[in-house]
Amino acid sequence: MISDRLTRRQLSRSSFLVGSGLVLLVLAGCGAESGGTAPGTATGSPTATTQSETPAPSGQPTPDPSDTATGNAAADAQLSIVLTAGEGAEPVTYELACEAGEPVGDSALPDPSAACDVLATNGDLIMDEPAAGAMCTQLYGGPETAVVTGTLNGNAVDASFSRDNGCSIDRWAMFEPLLGTSGGVQ
Repeated sequence: MISDRLTRRQLSRSSFLVGSGLVLLVLAGCGAESGGTAPGTATGSPTATTQSETPAPSGQPTPDPSDTATGNAAADAQLSIVLTAGEGAEPVTYELACEAGEPVGDSALPDPSAACDVLATNGDLIMDEPAAGAMCTQLYGGPETAVVTGTLNGNAVDASFSRDNGCSIDRWAMFEPLLGTSGGVQ
C-alpha cells in the first residue's frame, strides 16, 4: 500500500515535470517564429559611437547605392548647410555642390567628397525625420542644430537636424559628412 502511494506520487510528479517541460518547449518554439532578432543581435536604438558604415533610421532598410530607385547612385545637389553649435553661438554656413556624385565649384565643406557620397547613398532619407510616436532613447547628444536647404536630384530640400535624442543622434550620424561631427562645426 505504501509502495503504491510512492509509486503514484512519483508518477504524478514525473508526469507533471514532463508536461511542464513540453509546454515550455512549445512556448519557446512559438517565440522563435515571432520574427524577432537572431540570438546575439542587438536591438533598440544604436548609440552615437564610431560607426564603420552609415546606419539607417529604425524600421527602414539601408538603401543600396547602386539602386537608383532608392539610393541616388550619383547625387546632383546644390545645398546650403547652416550649422549652429548651440544657443547664442554664431551660425556657420557651408555651400555644397555635387554633380554626378562629385563635388564641384566652391564646395566649402571640410570633406565635400564624403558629403557627396553620403548624399548618393542616403540622400533619399534626408527629409525623413523620426516619426512622432517613435521610441527614441532619451540621450542628449549636444546643442548642435543644422538646417539643410536647396535641391537634391531636382527635389527641394528643407531638412532640420538636432542631437536632442537617440533617433536624432542616429540621423545626424547618418549625414555626418554633411553636418559635421559632435560639436557641430567641423
